[in-house]
Amino acid sequence: MQLEAVRKALAGRVLDVVIVVVAVATLAELLTDGRPVPALVSAVCGLVLLARRRAPAIAIVAAFAGQLALAALLAWHEPNGPFGLFLLTFVIAGGLRPEWAAWLGWACGMAAVAVAEAPGSGGSVSDILLTCGFCSALFGMSLLVTRRTRAHRQMAERARQAETDRSAAAAEAAAAERARITREMHDVVAHSLTVAVVQCVAAGDDLDSGVSETDSVRTRVRAAEGACRDALDELRRMLGVLRFGAEPLAPSPRLGELTDLARAIGAAGVTVELSLDGDLDGLPPGVELSCYRIVQEALTNTLKHSGARTAHVSVVGEARDVRVRVDDDGCGAAANGHSGGQGLIGMRERAAAYGGTLSAGPQPAGGYLIEAVLPRGGRR
Repeated sequence: MQLEAVRKALAGRVLDVVIVVVAVATLAELLTDGRPVPALVSAVCGLVLLARRRAPAIAIVAAFAGQLALAALLAWHEPNGPFGLFLLTFVIAGGLRPEWAAWLGWACGMAAVAVAEAPGSGGSVSDILLTCGFCSALFGMSLLVTRRTRAHRQMAERARQAETDRSAAAAEAAAAERARITREMHDVVAHSLTVAVVQCVAAGDDLDSGVSETDSVRTRVRAAEGACRDALDELRRMLGVLRFGAEPLAPSPRLGELTDLARAIGAAGVTVELSLDGDLDGLPPGVELSCYRIVQEALTNTLKHSGARTAHVSVVGEARDVRVRVDDDGCGAAANGHSGGQGLIGMRERAAAYGGTLSAGPQPAGGYLIEAVLPRGGRR
Protein backbone atom coordinates (compact mmCIF):
# COMPACT_ATOMS: atom_id res chain seq x y z
CA MET A 1 0.00 0.00 0.00
CA GLN A 2 2.82 2.41 0.86
CA LEU A 3 4.65 1.58 -2.37
CA GLU A 4 1.47 2.27 -4.33
CA ALA A 5 1.09 5.66 -2.64
CA VAL A 6 4.73 6.53 -3.39
CA ARG A 7 4.28 5.49 -7.02
CA LYS A 8 1.22 7.70 -7.42
CA ALA A 9 2.98 10.64 -5.78
CA LEU A 10 6.00 10.29 -8.06
CA ALA A 11 3.81 9.90 -11.16
CA GLY A 12 2.10 13.19 -10.34
CA ARG A 13 5.44 15.00 -10.04
CA VAL A 14 7.18 13.80 -13.19
CA LEU A 15 5.78 16.66 -15.26
CA ASP A 16 6.91 19.14 -12.60
CA VAL A 17 10.45 17.83 -12.99
CA VAL A 18 10.21 18.21 -16.78
CA ILE A 19 8.99 21.82 -16.38
CA VAL A 20 11.88 22.66 -14.06
CA VAL A 21 14.44 21.06 -16.39
CA VAL A 22 13.15 22.89 -19.47
CA ALA A 23 12.87 26.20 -17.59
CA VAL A 24 16.43 25.90 -16.24
CA ALA A 25 17.75 24.99 -19.70
CA THR A 26 15.98 28.02 -21.23
CA LEU A 27 17.27 30.26 -18.45
CA ALA A 28 20.84 29.06 -18.95
CA GLU A 29 20.64 29.53 -22.73
CA LEU A 30 19.32 33.09 -22.50
CA LEU A 31 21.84 34.06 -19.83
CA THR A 32 24.61 32.66 -22.00
CA ASP A 33 23.38 34.84 -24.87
CA GLY A 34 23.47 37.89 -22.58
CA ARG A 35 19.68 38.32 -22.27
CA PRO A 36 18.98 38.60 -18.52
CA VAL A 37 15.45 40.07 -18.82
CA PRO A 38 14.13 37.40 -21.21
CA ALA A 39 15.83 34.82 -18.98
CA LEU A 40 13.91 36.16 -15.97
CA VAL A 41 10.62 36.08 -17.93
CA SER A 42 11.22 32.47 -18.98
CA ALA A 43 11.88 31.50 -15.35
CA VAL A 44 8.63 33.17 -14.30
CA CYS A 45 6.75 31.23 -17.02
CA GLY A 46 8.13 27.98 -15.65
CA LEU A 47 7.21 28.86 -12.07
CA VAL A 48 3.68 29.81 -13.12
CA LEU A 49 3.18 26.40 -14.73
CA LEU A 50 4.05 24.73 -11.41
CA ALA A 51 0.91 26.34 -9.93
CA ARG A 52 -1.42 24.71 -12.50
CA ARG A 53 -3.03 22.33 -9.99
CA ARG A 54 -4.31 25.06 -7.68
CA ALA A 55 -5.34 27.61 -10.33
CA PRO A 56 -5.25 25.94 -13.76
CA ALA A 57 -6.96 28.71 -15.74
CA ILE A 58 -4.88 31.52 -14.25
CA ALA A 59 -1.64 29.56 -14.58
CA ILE A 60 -2.11 28.67 -18.26
CA VAL A 61 -3.23 32.18 -19.29
CA ALA A 62 -0.31 33.73 -17.42
CA ALA A 63 2.12 31.23 -18.96
CA PHE A 64 1.05 32.00 -22.54
CA ALA A 65 1.05 35.73 -21.80
CA GLY A 66 4.60 35.38 -20.52
CA GLN A 67 5.52 33.40 -23.67
CA LEU A 68 4.17 36.23 -25.82
CA ALA A 69 6.10 38.80 -23.77
CA LEU A 70 9.22 36.67 -24.13
CA ALA A 71 8.80 36.59 -27.91
CA ALA A 72 8.43 40.36 -27.97
CA LEU A 73 11.58 40.83 -25.86
CA LEU A 74 13.49 38.63 -28.27
CA ALA A 75 12.26 40.73 -31.22
CA TRP A 76 10.05 37.85 -32.39
CA HIS A 77 13.10 35.63 -32.87
CA GLU A 78 13.04 32.74 -30.44
CA PRO A 79 16.02 30.42 -29.98
CA ASN A 80 15.41 26.72 -29.51
CA GLY A 81 15.10 26.98 -25.72
CA PRO A 82 12.17 29.42 -25.51
CA PHE A 83 10.34 27.61 -28.31
CA GLY A 84 10.71 24.31 -26.41
CA LEU A 85 9.12 25.91 -23.35
CA PHE A 86 6.33 27.19 -25.61
CA LEU A 87 5.60 23.69 -26.93
CA LEU A 88 5.72 22.24 -23.41
CA THR A 89 3.08 24.77 -22.38
CA PHE A 90 0.70 23.33 -25.00
CA VAL A 91 1.34 19.82 -23.68
CA ILE A 92 0.59 20.97 -20.14
CA ALA A 93 -2.57 22.76 -21.31
CA GLY A 94 -3.95 19.48 -22.70
CA GLY A 95 -3.64 17.86 -19.28
CA LEU A 96 -5.44 20.53 -17.27
CA ARG A 97 -8.58 19.79 -15.30
CA PRO A 98 -11.32 20.95 -15.45
CA GLU A 99 -11.32 20.48 -19.22
CA TRP A 100 -12.62 23.97 -19.94
CA ALA A 101 -9.32 25.29 -18.55
CA ALA A 102 -7.49 23.12 -21.09
CA TRP A 103 -9.48 24.60 -23.97
CA LEU A 104 -8.94 28.10 -22.58
CA GLY A 105 -5.21 27.41 -22.61
CA TRP A 106 -5.41 26.16 -26.21
CA ALA A 107 -7.22 29.36 -27.29
CA CYS A 108 -4.64 31.55 -25.56
CA GLY A 109 -1.87 29.57 -27.20
CA MET A 110 -3.39 29.99 -30.65
CA ALA A 111 -3.68 33.72 -30.05
CA ALA A 112 -0.04 33.85 -28.97
CA VAL A 113 1.02 31.94 -32.12
CA ALA A 114 -1.00 34.27 -34.34
CA VAL A 115 0.64 37.33 -32.80
CA ALA A 116 4.18 35.91 -32.71
CA GLU A 117 4.04 34.60 -36.31
CA ALA A 118 2.13 37.54 -37.79
CA PRO A 119 3.56 39.10 -40.98
CA GLY A 120 4.31 42.25 -39.02
CA SER A 121 6.49 40.21 -36.68
CA GLY A 122 8.53 38.66 -39.44
CA GLY A 123 6.32 35.65 -40.05
CA SER A 124 3.75 34.66 -42.66
CA VAL A 125 0.35 33.06 -42.95
CA SER A 126 1.93 29.70 -43.74
CA ASP A 127 4.08 30.00 -40.60
CA ILE A 128 0.98 30.67 -38.55
CA LEU A 129 -0.86 27.67 -39.99
CA LEU A 130 2.10 25.34 -39.60
CA THR A 131 2.83 26.38 -36.01
CA CYS A 132 -0.87 26.28 -35.06
CA GLY A 133 -1.24 22.81 -36.56
CA PHE A 134 1.82 21.42 -34.80
CA CYS A 135 0.93 22.95 -31.44
CA SER A 136 -2.70 21.79 -31.76
CA ALA A 137 -1.46 18.25 -32.45
CA LEU A 138 0.58 18.31 -29.24
CA PHE A 139 -2.39 19.70 -27.32
CA GLY A 140 -4.76 17.07 -28.78
CA MET A 141 -2.47 14.15 -27.92
CA SER A 142 -2.04 15.41 -24.38
CA LEU A 143 -5.81 15.88 -24.04
CA LEU A 144 -6.56 12.35 -25.28
CA VAL A 145 -3.96 10.76 -23.02
CA THR A 146 -5.37 12.67 -20.05
CA ARG A 147 -8.93 11.59 -20.86
CA ARG A 148 -7.94 7.93 -21.17
CA THR A 149 -5.91 8.04 -17.97
CA ARG A 150 -8.79 9.62 -16.11
CA ALA A 151 -11.26 7.07 -17.53
CA HIS A 152 -9.02 4.18 -16.45
CA ARG A 153 -8.72 5.61 -12.95
CA GLN A 154 -12.50 6.01 -12.70
CA MET A 155 -13.02 2.43 -13.88
CA ALA A 156 -10.49 1.15 -11.37
CA GLU A 157 -12.13 3.16 -8.60
CA ARG A 158 -15.58 1.87 -9.54
CA ALA A 159 -14.23 -1.69 -9.56
CA ARG A 160 -12.70 -1.19 -6.10
CA GLN A 161 -15.93 0.31 -4.81
CA ALA A 162 -17.97 -2.54 -6.27
CA GLU A 163 -15.65 -5.08 -4.64
CA THR A 164 -15.95 -3.23 -1.34
CA ASP A 165 -19.75 -3.22 -1.64
CA ARG A 166 -19.80 -6.95 -2.44
CA SER A 167 -17.57 -7.71 0.54
CA ALA A 168 -19.74 -5.60 2.81
CA ALA A 169 -22.91 -7.28 1.54
CA ALA A 170 -21.39 -10.73 2.01
CA ALA A 171 -20.24 -9.85 5.54
CA GLU A 172 -23.69 -8.48 6.38
CA ALA A 173 -25.38 -11.59 5.04
CA ALA A 174 -23.00 -13.83 6.98
CA ALA A 175 -23.64 -11.87 10.18
CA ALA A 176 -27.41 -12.10 9.71
CA GLU A 177 -27.18 -15.83 9.05
CA ARG A 178 -25.00 -16.34 12.13
CA ALA A 179 -27.60 -14.51 14.21
CA ARG A 180 -30.35 -16.75 12.87
CA ILE A 181 -28.26 -19.89 13.47
CA THR A 182 -27.63 -18.70 17.03
CA ARG A 183 -31.33 -18.31 17.71
CA GLU A 184 -31.88 -21.87 16.54
CA MET A 185 -28.96 -23.11 18.63
CA HIS A 186 -30.68 -21.48 21.59
CA ASP A 187 -33.60 -23.86 21.03
CA VAL A 188 -31.28 -26.86 20.92
CA VAL A 189 -29.43 -25.86 24.08
CA ALA A 190 -32.63 -25.06 25.95
CA HIS A 191 -34.05 -28.47 25.00
CA SER A 192 -30.90 -30.33 26.10
CA LEU A 193 -30.70 -28.54 29.44
CA THR A 194 -34.40 -29.10 30.08
CA VAL A 195 -33.93 -32.85 29.52
CA ALA A 196 -30.92 -32.85 31.85
CA VAL A 197 -32.83 -31.03 34.60
CA VAL A 198 -35.81 -33.36 34.34
CA GLN A 199 -33.61 -36.45 34.51
CA CYS A 200 -31.65 -35.11 37.47
CA VAL A 201 -34.85 -34.25 39.34
CA ALA A 202 -36.23 -37.72 38.64
CA ALA A 203 -32.99 -39.35 39.80
CA GLY A 204 -33.13 -37.29 43.00
CA ASP A 205 -36.72 -38.36 43.59
CA ASP A 206 -35.70 -42.00 43.19
CA LEU A 207 -32.95 -41.58 45.75
CA ASP A 208 -35.26 -39.78 48.16
CA SER A 209 -37.89 -42.51 47.85
CA GLY A 210 -35.36 -45.10 48.99
CA VAL A 211 -35.51 -47.23 45.87
CA SER A 212 -32.95 -49.99 46.27
CA GLU A 213 -32.31 -50.56 42.55
CA THR A 214 -29.66 -48.31 41.12
CA ASP A 215 -30.40 -49.08 37.47
CA SER A 216 -33.11 -46.44 37.26
CA VAL A 217 -30.91 -43.78 38.83
CA ARG A 218 -27.95 -44.74 36.66
CA THR A 219 -30.07 -44.53 33.50
CA ARG A 220 -31.38 -41.09 34.44
CA VAL A 221 -27.92 -39.75 35.29
CA ARG A 222 -26.47 -40.97 32.01
CA ALA A 223 -29.35 -39.39 30.11
CA ALA A 224 -28.68 -36.12 31.90
CA GLU A 225 -24.97 -36.45 31.10
CA GLY A 226 -25.72 -36.92 27.40
CA ALA A 227 -28.05 -33.93 27.35
CA CYS A 228 -25.45 -31.76 29.06
CA ARG A 229 -22.78 -32.81 26.59
CA ASP A 230 -25.06 -31.86 23.71
CA ALA A 231 -25.69 -28.50 25.33
CA LEU A 232 -21.95 -27.90 25.80
CA ASP A 233 -21.28 -28.71 22.14
CA GLU A 234 -23.91 -26.17 21.08
CA LEU A 235 -22.56 -23.52 23.46
CA ARG A 236 -19.08 -23.84 21.97
CA ARG A 237 -20.51 -22.98 18.57
CA MET A 238 -22.29 -19.94 19.97
CA LEU A 239 -19.05 -18.23 21.05
CA GLY A 240 -18.44 -14.99 19.20
CA VAL A 241 -22.08 -14.31 18.43
CA LEU A 242 -23.09 -10.94 19.86
CA ARG A 243 -26.82 -11.10 20.48
CA PHE A 244 -30.17 -12.66 19.58
CA GLY A 245 -33.04 -10.96 17.89
CA ALA A 246 -36.33 -10.17 19.57
CA GLU A 247 -38.36 -12.60 17.48
CA PRO A 248 -40.16 -15.49 19.22
CA LEU A 249 -38.26 -18.77 19.01
CA ALA A 250 -40.11 -21.60 17.23
CA PRO A 251 -39.46 -25.34 17.66
CA SER A 252 -36.61 -26.56 15.48
CA PRO A 253 -37.68 -28.58 12.42
CA ARG A 254 -36.47 -32.18 12.05
CA LEU A 255 -35.52 -34.23 8.99
CA GLY A 256 -38.85 -36.03 9.17
CA GLU A 257 -40.52 -32.73 8.28
CA LEU A 258 -38.77 -32.66 4.90
CA THR A 259 -41.78 -34.59 3.58
CA ASP A 260 -44.03 -31.63 4.40
CA LEU A 261 -41.49 -29.25 2.86
CA ALA A 262 -41.34 -31.31 -0.34
CA ARG A 263 -45.13 -31.34 -0.50
CA ALA A 264 -45.27 -27.55 -0.12
CA ILE A 265 -42.65 -26.98 -2.83
CA GLY A 266 -44.51 -29.42 -5.10
CA ALA A 267 -47.76 -27.50 -4.60
CA ALA A 268 -45.89 -24.37 -5.73
CA GLY A 269 -44.93 -25.97 -9.04
CA VAL A 270 -41.68 -27.92 -8.57
CA THR A 271 -41.91 -31.68 -8.15
CA VAL A 272 -39.58 -32.83 -5.36
CA GLU A 273 -38.30 -36.39 -5.21
CA LEU A 274 -37.18 -36.99 -1.61
CA SER A 275 -34.90 -39.77 -0.42
CA LEU A 276 -33.90 -40.30 3.23
CA ASP A 277 -31.46 -43.20 3.51
CA GLY A 278 -28.98 -44.63 5.97
CA ASP A 279 -28.77 -44.09 9.69
CA LEU A 280 -30.42 -40.73 10.43
CA ASP A 281 -31.42 -41.56 14.01
CA GLY A 282 -29.50 -40.09 16.90
CA LEU A 283 -28.12 -37.10 15.00
CA PRO A 284 -27.17 -34.10 17.15
CA PRO A 285 -30.09 -31.66 17.00
CA GLY A 286 -27.91 -28.89 15.55
CA VAL A 287 -26.64 -31.10 12.72
CA GLU A 288 -30.16 -32.28 11.93
CA LEU A 289 -31.40 -28.69 11.92
CA SER A 290 -28.58 -27.57 9.58
CA CYS A 291 -29.37 -30.38 7.13
CA TYR A 292 -33.02 -29.33 7.12
CA ARG A 293 -32.19 -25.64 6.57
CA ILE A 294 -29.75 -26.42 3.75
CA VAL A 295 -32.41 -28.43 1.93
CA GLN A 296 -34.99 -25.73 2.62
CA GLU A 297 -32.80 -22.93 1.26
CA ALA A 298 -31.74 -24.93 -1.81
CA LEU A 299 -35.36 -25.76 -2.68
CA THR A 300 -36.40 -22.16 -2.09
CA ASN A 301 -33.74 -20.95 -4.55
CA THR A 302 -34.84 -23.59 -7.06
CA LEU A 303 -38.45 -22.48 -6.76
CA LYS A 304 -37.71 -18.75 -6.98
CA HIS A 305 -34.96 -18.54 -9.57
CA SER A 306 -34.19 -21.65 -11.60
CA GLY A 307 -37.37 -22.31 -13.58
CA ALA A 308 -36.93 -26.02 -12.79
CA ARG A 309 -39.75 -28.55 -12.96
CA THR A 310 -38.14 -31.28 -10.89
CA ALA A 311 -35.76 -31.32 -7.93
CA HIS A 312 -34.10 -34.32 -6.29
CA VAL A 313 -33.28 -34.28 -2.57
CA SER A 314 -31.15 -36.95 -0.96
CA VAL A 315 -30.11 -37.12 2.70
CA VAL A 316 -27.89 -40.09 3.54
CA GLY A 317 -26.69 -40.96 7.04
CA GLU A 318 -23.28 -42.67 6.97
CA ALA A 319 -21.08 -43.96 9.75
CA ARG A 320 -19.28 -40.64 10.29
CA ASP A 321 -21.04 -38.10 8.08
CA VAL A 322 -24.41 -36.96 6.85
CA ARG A 323 -24.51 -36.19 3.12
CA VAL A 324 -27.05 -33.78 1.69
CA ARG A 325 -27.57 -33.47 -2.07
CA VAL A 326 -30.05 -31.22 -3.87
CA ASP A 327 -30.13 -30.93 -7.66
CA ASP A 328 -32.64 -29.60 -10.18
CA ASP A 329 -33.21 -29.44 -13.94
CA GLY A 330 -33.35 -25.64 -14.10
CA CYS A 331 -31.25 -23.07 -15.92
CA GLY A 332 -28.14 -23.17 -13.71
CA ALA A 333 -26.23 -20.53 -11.76
CA ALA A 334 -26.05 -17.78 -14.38
CA ALA A 335 -29.75 -17.09 -14.26
CA ASN A 336 -31.18 -18.68 -11.14
CA GLY A 337 -29.63 -16.48 -8.48
CA HIS A 338 -27.62 -19.25 -6.80
CA SER A 339 -24.17 -17.84 -7.59
CA GLY A 340 -22.85 -15.46 -4.93
CA GLY A 341 -26.30 -14.97 -3.35
CA GLN A 342 -27.04 -14.60 0.34
CA GLY A 343 -28.80 -17.99 0.42
CA LEU A 344 -25.61 -19.73 -0.67
CA ILE A 345 -23.63 -17.77 1.92
CA GLY A 346 -26.07 -18.90 4.60
CA MET A 347 -25.82 -22.56 3.59
CA ARG A 348 -22.03 -22.42 3.70
CA GLU A 349 -22.16 -20.77 7.12
CA ARG A 350 -24.43 -23.53 8.41
CA ALA A 351 -22.17 -26.28 7.13
CA ALA A 352 -19.03 -24.58 8.48
CA ALA A 353 -20.62 -24.08 11.93
CA TYR A 354 -20.64 -27.86 12.38
CA GLY A 355 -17.27 -28.59 10.77
CA GLY A 356 -18.77 -29.51 7.40
CA THR A 357 -18.32 -28.41 3.82
CA LEU A 358 -20.66 -27.28 1.06
CA SER A 359 -20.14 -27.10 -2.69
CA ALA A 360 -22.44 -25.61 -5.30
CA GLY A 361 -22.35 -25.15 -9.04
CA PRO A 362 -24.02 -25.83 -12.38
CA GLN A 363 -24.10 -29.39 -13.70
CA PRO A 364 -22.57 -30.28 -17.09
CA ALA A 365 -25.89 -31.62 -18.37
CA GLY A 366 -27.85 -28.63 -17.05
CA GLY A 367 -29.40 -27.66 -13.78
CA TYR A 368 -27.75 -26.85 -10.48
CA LEU A 369 -26.25 -29.06 -7.77
CA ILE A 370 -25.67 -28.39 -4.07
CA GLU A 371 -23.81 -30.95 -1.95
CA ALA A 372 -23.06 -30.71 1.76
CA VAL A 373 -21.19 -33.06 4.10
CA LEU A 374 -21.61 -32.60 7.87
CA PRO A 375 -19.92 -34.76 10.53
CA ARG A 376 -22.42 -36.71 12.63
CA GLY A 377 -20.81 -35.48 15.84
CA GLY A 378 -20.82 -31.85 14.78
CA ARG A 379 -16.98 -31.68 14.48
CA ARG A 380 -14.39 -33.94 12.90
